Amino acid sequence: MRPIRRASFAASLVAIQLASLLTFAAPSASAGLPPSEWVVGQHRKIAYLTFEGAVGPKRLLSLLDRLETKRARAAFFLPGSWIDRHKPAARKLVRAGHFLGNRGYSKASFTELASEDVSSSISRAEQAIQNVGGSSAPFLRAPRGERDGRVLQVAGSLGYRSVLWTARPGSGKPGAVAARAVRSAQLGSIISLDLSKSSNRRAVPRIIDGLRRRRGFSLAPLTRLANAHPIRWDVTVRAGSSGPEVTYLQDQLKRTSYPAGSSDGNFGYATQQAVYAFEKVFKLTRDGVVTPAQMMQIALEQRPTVRTRGYKTMINIDVSRQVVFEVRNGKVKHTIPMSSGNEEQYTSEDGTTRTAHTPRGDFSIERKIEGERVSHLGTLYNPLYFVGGYALHGSESVPTYPASHGCVRLPMYVSKPFYDRHEIGEFVWVHD
Repeated sequence: MRPIRRASFAASLVAIQLASLLTFAAPSASAGLPPSEWVVGQHRKIAYLTFEGAVGPKRLLSLLDRLETKRARAAFFLPGSWIDRHKPAARKLVRAGHFLGNRGYSKASFTELASEDVSSSISRAEQAIQNVGGSSAPFLRAPRGERDGRVLQVAGSLGYRSVLWTARPGSGKPGAVAARAVRSAQLGSIISLDLSKSSNRRAVPRIIDGLRRRRGFSLAPLTRLANAHPIRWDVTVRAGSSGPEVTYLQDQLKRTSYPAGSSDGNFGYATQQAVYAFEKVFKLTRDGVVTPAQMMQIALEQRPTVRTRGYKTMINIDVSRQVVFEVRNGKVKHTIPMSSGNEEQYTSEDGTTRTAHTPRGDFSIERKIEGERVSHLGTLYNPLYFVGGYALHGSESVPTYPASHGCVRLPMYVSKPFYDRHEIGEFVWVHD
């Protein structure tokens, strides 16, 4: 599985990070952790600056000088073999208040090693880090981020979780690297820079300045991740599931505009419909099943962006994706699953044969009826009519595909709040 994008940072200018490490209760190797990893930190305007790979001691010390000039602390994931060969440089890194995380002992990919060899590599690296005064648990980054469930299971048995990244600016000129890192920064971002790339090392001052001054981020020590929710690689949730993973899912869905009901840890109808909406927006399989990979995507995504046609307040009905976007102040406030006309033939009340088609175009809310409206085609709950007899309305049946006679069906749990939020005359755009 390839690493995913994203970034964020927060500044701890308290003398030396070693003080925080002494008060941080890292799990012992015997404690064991489930196969899990962080891809993003707490949802705050902070970012975590991390480095991986290897470079000569002189270049590393030059980078440490740049960080010291900016009064910034970072986390380094260096091979244990490099630490053993360059103990003086590694000790200076730790004494300067930076964090040494576990990257295994050699450069070998964990996914290509037997489980016992992965365990040995992690343990040898831990010993190398301890020999220079560091303490790495529970933060591990596999070489090149290459890991799978088996690798994370082994790491967990040794008291480690994986630290992936939410942004990796890549190669190029230092200015371009810095611009990508700063532009992609999101709340709680973990930025990964490659020590072996000169452009990455030289971009560091500009990255720090850009995050702090332009984006208003602060840089946080990696130990702050211990309070963030890690993604469990051994848990898949669906309707009927319960527990902390469901609570996390509900919080992340609501954060990014998908109404998921109460954050009660129970995967009920509202949560299922919110998951359907997310799956529709990103054109995933509409099964309501949240795998670890999908949970990771939900954790990393931001609010959807849509065309507003120049309206700051509007209802954007995307028939092709079967979702309704509520726009407020030019941004998507809510993303709701819907079901539109199924394009099949049906017989109307006057005996005329019609096509179950949802009209496309520019409209506005013409009238509203609070409560129930019973028609020969069924019951409409809290309908908002946008052209003729076509309305957005609550329905007890909102499948993941087009199924109505032409109206736009909405789940019942959002019907009344949706009705209350929209006024007659509001712009409605229906499109494919």
